[in-house]
Amino acid sequence: MMQNRFLLFYFILFSSIATIAQNKFTDSIITALQKEPLFFEKVFIHTNKIKYNQEDTIWFKAYVSSNENTPSLKTTLLYVSLFSETGALIETQNILINKGVGIGQFELFHSLKGGNYYLQAQTNFMKNFGEANVFVSKISIGNAVEEKAETNEFLYDVQLFPEGGFLLENVENVVAVKVLTNGLGNNFSGKIVDSNNNEVAHFKNVYSGMAKSKFHYKELEKYQAIIATNDSVFRVDVPLAKKQGVAITVSDDKDFITLQLQTNTQTIQNANDDYFILFHQNNKLVNYADVVLVDTSKIKLKLNKKDFFNGVNTVTVFKNNTPVLERKFFVYKSNTKKEVKIEKLLEVKDSIAFKMLIKDTSGVANISASVLSNTVELDENASIESAFLLTPYLKGYIEKPSYYFNTNNKNRFNHLDLLLLTQGWTQYSSTEYVHNLNPKYKYNFEMGFKLSGYVKPLGSNNLALISEDNKIIDKIFLNNKLDFTFKNLLIYKGDSVKLSFVKPDKALAKPENMVLDSVSNYKMKFQLKKNASNYSLSKQENYSHVDFYQSNTTTLDTVNVSGKVKSRAYFEKKKLVNKYKKITSDIGKYMPLEVSDYYKNEFLLRYLEREEGVKLVNWKGLEWYLEVGVKKEALLFIDGKRMESEDLAGLKLEMKDIESVMMQPYPKEGGAVAYQVFTKDNYKKGIIELYQNYVFEYGYNAAKKYYTPINDFNFQNEIQEIDWKPILETNANGEVVFKVKQYNSGYTFYVQGFTKAGALISEIMVVE
Repeated sequence: MMQNRFLLFYFILFSSIATIAQNKFTDSIITALQKEPLFFEKVFIHTNKIKYNQEDTIWFKAYVSSNENTPSLKTTLLYVSLFSETGALIETQNILINKGVGIGQFELFHSLKGGNYYLQAQTNFMKNFGEANVFVSKISIGNAVEEKAETNEFLYDVQLFPEGGFLLENVENVVAVKVLTNGLGNNFSGKIVDSNNNEVAHFKNVYSGMAKSKFHYKELEKYQAIIATNDSVFRVDVPLAKKQGVAITVSDDKDFITLQLQTNTQTIQNANDDYFILFHQNNKLVNYADVVLVDTSKIKLKLNKKDFFNGVNTVTVFKNNTPVLERKFFVYKSNTKKEVKIEKLLEVKDSIAFKMLIKDTSGVANISASVLSNTVELDENASIESAFLLTPYLKGYIEKPSYYFNTNNKNRFNHLDLLLLTQGWTQYSSTEYVHNLNPKYKYNFEMGFKLSGYVKPLGSNNLALISEDNKIIDKIFLNNKLDFTFKNLLIYKGDSVKLSFVKPDKALAKPENMVLDSVSNYKMKFQLKKNASNYSLSKQENYSHVDFYQSNTTTLDTVNVSGKVKSRAYFEKKKLVNKYKKITSDIGKYMPLEVSDYYKNEFLLRYLEREEGVKLVNWKGLEWYLEVGVKKEALLFIDGKRMESEDLAGLKLEMKDIESVMMQPYPKEGGAVAYQVFTKDNYKKGIIELYQNYVFEYGYNAAKKYYTPINDFNFQNEIQEIDWKPILETNANGEVVFKVKQYNSGYTFYVQGFTKAGALISEIMVVE
């Protein structure tokens, strides 16, 4: 906590009136912020690379932290979404977060066009701080094809940002300039002129379409900024200055932050207002004090960086308890970033064993490493430092935020200060201000999924949820109620579960009726919003499994738990072919048919009639056959066996007993169309299922085992993916040993991670 001795100027309370003013400020702002401060979560997604081809898999590791950058233990569900550049949602993955980390993947497919895509990630709880509080990172897929327009049209966005939010007459002011062309920073130059067209300041692009300028704002004068870019010239009115108030300037000097306040004569002559300054990082307070304006001399504060939080901090100036000025500044504490060393240990067959050392680490570090060829340009879009120290505290999408943390960029902190200058600020009432920094608790932490329903009649007050291998997942007491809810389920899409009444002495009769309704804790609506420079979202508990399958249970139906994922026919068909090729040799010629829940209580022949136009027909009272279209025969196979007349006559197969239905036009056996129907295991074994199967619409997406793709040395951008190590955990000495596939031209390691104590790990290293 910053102490008042570091504020090297006068904070003096001259009278009881000033004391009363400070008490009001303390009550309305400080006490309100300190009252039940809301937990703050941050997210970072580390991908195995940032450039992919259209047959690739996007492998990623998710990091979820607290405001102190320690692993968040509050949330076990993270939504990770893939969007196109136009804002179309491609897919959303529900990622299991355990001790602040989780892994997953997006399997790409040919139908995606080449171009830029965006990964977004957010927990449900993060929505308490608004739609802007979301991780966004850009990747590219395939080769982007630029469509040339008939005319070279540019969309310009030219903005001026007074330092602190406002200009003041009769003092020197700082103005930041931002010029974007089609959403990206552009080169420019310009000047500020008065009403007589006299130049009072000039500027030019410093980095990514940003610059700043100083000038003395004269009383009753009006100014314009004249900006030239891409053979175009813009004249933009400089915001009118206030006649009374305070101007603020912040500068960085190695170990100190210098803050300068200045007022004008008009403000001193009407000195009836009380001014206070507050230092904070969102809802975490650093310090506060009152300001006494004696004359127009500059008031300077030299503040030691060690007394601030790591990352973006904010100073806010209040006038009579209302915020009137605000400026963000950055404090980088290099001692919180841990140094990484990698050394080769030995070669093992076609692999090389490496030892990674996280120096001076306090406790275990959880890290991930993307291993690419050393021909790759040493660059990345986002890092764990940019995701935890910068972007959560800024508005809008930041183009390539990792630039500001790359030590190869010598002017990165000057450029970062420019970025913070262009954040802008809108004046709020004190109530709105407190609410924005510390909003009311509205969105819950999510700890898994729910399974709800009701059962009738009540066979027992104890209802158990059981896994496929007959182990208890959870057990609840119904208290003579018919409805039930299993909460906080660590369950994946595609899992199967059973429900059973439990009673110590004997098995009970099954309920006559049971209805299941699988729901998620929160249905998140995803939408990518894009303007000139901003992208945003609009929208586990570990169970001890106990052996369980004794005579004191009554097994109900098996509930298939699956999820609705974006259709990818190629991958789905491939799974079915591999599963049924032993039953039907030509299964690859068949196409899978979708069966909606509407038919779960219907018979197979009823489904075929309604959906496929297939009718059961009797020929002259002698035999039965299936007819489709205009008197064309349809063939039906069940578990590989062709259904003949006598089979069709007595066929009473229900859809609830069917696992898959597939169709082939013009089969080699003859007929206009053939259908392959595959039944469930219980049906094959003669086990009668008394209840329906239900779809669990929500669940975690299971992480798959990473496989190294075959390197294509002719791939034009020369990126060679060698390995991906998402789960590396050091010992107490900060060491971890792992193997990497041999590659003759050397390695580039992109290492990201954090420790239990909140130290960040972010390094790019080349190993020959």
